Amino acid sequence: MADKIRAYSDFNDLHCGAGLDAVKHQIESAVGRLMASNDPDDFVPSPAPSEPEEVPAVTESEPFTIKDLMARFALIYPDGNIWDAHKQTKIKVAAFKRLVGKKLGQEWLDAEGKRQIADEDIQSAVRAARKRGVPGIDRALERFVYLEPSRTVWDSELRQVIGMDDLKCMIPVAFDHWNTAPERKVVLKKNLVFDPTQRSDPDTHINMFRGLPLEPVQNDDACRGIRALLWSLCNQDDHVWTWLTRWLAYPLQHVGAKLRTAVLMHSEVQGSGKSLFFDGVMRPLYGEYSATLGQHQMESAYTDWQSNLLYGLFEEIFSRSSKYNQMGTIKQLITGETTRIEKKFVSGWEEANHMNAVFLSNEIQPFPVETSDRRFLVIWPKKKIDPDLKNLVSWEINNGGPAAFLGWLLRIDLADFDQYSEAPMTPEKQRLIDFGLPSWESFYREWAAGNLDAPYHTCLSDDLYRVYVKWCREGNERLMTREKFSAALSAREKRRSSVKWYDPPTPTVINRRERKGTFFVLHKKPDSKSQIQWVTDCVWEFREQSGLNAEDMHSNGA
Repeated sequence: MADKIRAYSDFNDLHCGAGLDAVKHQIESAVGRLMASNDPDDFVPSPAPSEPEEVPAVTESEPFTIKDLMARFALIYPDGNIWDAHKQTKIKVAAFKRLVGKKLGQEWLDAEGKRQIADEDIQSAVRAARKRGVPGIDRALERFVYLEPSRTVWDSELRQVIGMDDLKCMIPVAFDHWNTAPERKVVLKKNLVFDPTQRSDPDTHINMFRGLPLEPVQNDDACRGIRALLWSLCNQDDHVWTWLTRWLAYPLQHVGAKLRTAVLMHSEVQGSGKSLFFDGVMRPLYGEYSATLGQHQMESAYTDWQSNLLYGLFEEIFSRSSKYNQMGTIKQLITGETTRIEKKFVSGWEEANHMNAVFLSNEIQPFPVETSDRRFLVIWPKKKIDPDLKNLVSWEINNGGPAAFLGWLLRIDLADFDQYSEAPMTPEKQRLIDFGLPSWESFYREWAAGNLDAPYHTCLSDDLYRVYVKWCREGNERLMTREKFSAALSAREKRRSSVKWYDPPTPTVINRRERKGTFFVLHKKPDSKSQIQWVTDCVWEFREQSGLNAEDMHSNGA
């Protein structure tokens, strides 16, 4: 047969003249000679089971010579089975002899020059064969990283954490091999980080941050309208303008810096340009690391929207009924070092909080601001944006304005501003604080300022509560119970119980009684009076000046 094969010039002629078996024999002989290199990587394996398989006996159309066997087969060390390099499979000695013939098979087994191969090399070749037989496995091994210990995976193309069930749907054919492949990438789950400072070790960590999207451009003329819009939103107030521009610049000059403050811009004026600036201009500076968020995200049980954020723009985030219930969440967003990320069907993880927040609203009170607040810069834009300025800003946004504005922000002198700088008090902020005060605190402020008929000095807590009740009724304020009012006010003034006083105060009255009561003590006792007499005088002076008559005393249980 060999002479007939050599008579043909190519495989097509060979196929036509000598048949397909002759083609097969010549190809197998050529591949077998490559085995002489004793290197499994020289071969292109095909999928085959790892267990030995039974093969049919040799036929006359498939003759073997000892030379063919020496090139094609290898003895596996140490288990004594035989490796078929052509079919990339292990076979038992009995199956080998049936394939090549008992006599020739035994001759090969006894030959000193036969090839040998280690079992671990066989396993490597089998895995390689299986890998090449699985569509998409190479890409899957490169793309997906198992996060240990968890049932989650990092998708390096989508740049997000996905669950194992989602991965099965994404790579249904390749999943089982990926899941068991020794070369599968593995990273500790705690080492999946969002680190805009880019200080994590790339050999042991996956950093979800890839850098800001824009290259700064030094062309102030290209952002002239943008800066004019910001000046208008600040109501041409130099103090507000300086603080706000530094607030915008700091996290861009120090990428990843977490400011402990936020901007609240609200106004009843529709069309002032709030969204045009904070969405249209600022978000392109942060690209994929920014988001515009609303009430749905704030009230959701899942917090994956917080992941990988440097800039969050919140618009009308609370309904009127929920604004008081979510202040803890807002405080955590602004000052929290870390945030807990919860994603549907994925186990949660802890992530560093690098998000700086802006809140926009058209409500008079988007949410309550505390009396001692240092977190919020509150701004109330007073006028609509000029149409010509709006057109200019819109044009700049589409023609390099954000990159030019970035270049301008990067050159701002921050002076002593840093991530812990407190937000300044503005008239708009004070108004918002006053608007959200509970009735007891508004009353206390009026009383302490001397704006009520009741004198600001030591008095019975029950008498002060009676004055508070009258004040609430006249102003249609929400009334607190006596105990809650007294407890709340004790945070401002010293409260003492079981203090003795005389009723009535005049010593000549035969039926004068010594009584005990709870007092708010505001001043020190003068040296000229005894303790009981001074307290008694305070009670009756307070009642007289407050206009608490007998009817008031009776109706309030005195």
